[in-house]
Amino acid sequence: MLRTDSETYEPLLRQVELGDVWGVGRRLVERLALMDVHSAWDLAQADPKQIRQRFSVTLERTCLELKGIPCIEMNDPGEARQRIMTSRSFGKMTDSREEVHQAIRQFAQRSAEKLRGQDSLARAVYVFLKTNRHRPDLPQYSPSAVVELPCPTDDSRDILLAASQAFAAIYRPRYRFMKAGVMLVDLVDANRAQLSLLDTPESQAQRERSDRLMATLDALNHRMGRGTVTFGRASPKAAWQLRCANRTPRWTTRWDELPQLR
Repeated sequence: MLRTDSETYEPLLRQVELGDVWGVGRRLVERLALMDVHSAWDLAQADPKQIRQRFSVTLERTCLELKGIPCIEMNDPGEARQRIMTSRSFGKMTDSREEVHQAIRQFAQRSAEKLRGQDSLARAVYVFLKTNRHRPDLPQYSPSAVVELPCPTDDSRDILLAASQAFAAIYRPRYRFMKAGVMLVDLVDANRAQLSLLDTPESQAQRERSDRLMATLDALNHRMGRGTVTFGRASPKAAWQLRCANRTPRWTTRWDELPQLR
């Protein structure tokens, strides 16, 4: 990390062209040139308040960072997340209860997989649905619900059950949904989870069987590809599936997409 009081600080910033600074594009370079700002050093010497007024808060933060004032949080990739969410906008709106329920189940399984990946347990499951707010001609309904789990867990079956209960509580017919999501909240470290005073040897044995089952499930999906083994199979043509109309052919991983010579 370069310190602002080091001898190399000013010479190095003078050598860095403004277009090489992260977040400064070609148009910004042209506009900043009118203010006689041509290098990273010039931007570091500029007035942050003036930069914010004339451009944006993002460029103001860049200016402050060049001055040595931290404004952008650095996230540790190894740090466990406090919440895990899986959500997606549908390929098209749907009012089919079965299709929306399929989406919730798929999102719950994916969230549980992420949960196990960071060695955490969840205490509750949050589920939400959304209609298309850009369609004022359609009735709007964006509900959500939280279901607490009996005990902290990373078992996909328990999470699926809670997600289904939340979905049943908030789903209403005659609404066309455009987005849904599942969030695992109130996470705890799996190695530090507090056990219940009501635990029995049978409870411990059941947890061990659950851990072995989930480990086998994750190992198979890692080796054979995500979604190889799931709890229930979703319809590939369901409305909630992404359309992917402009996706590049997957020649190296899909037999049915290999190029054909005629």
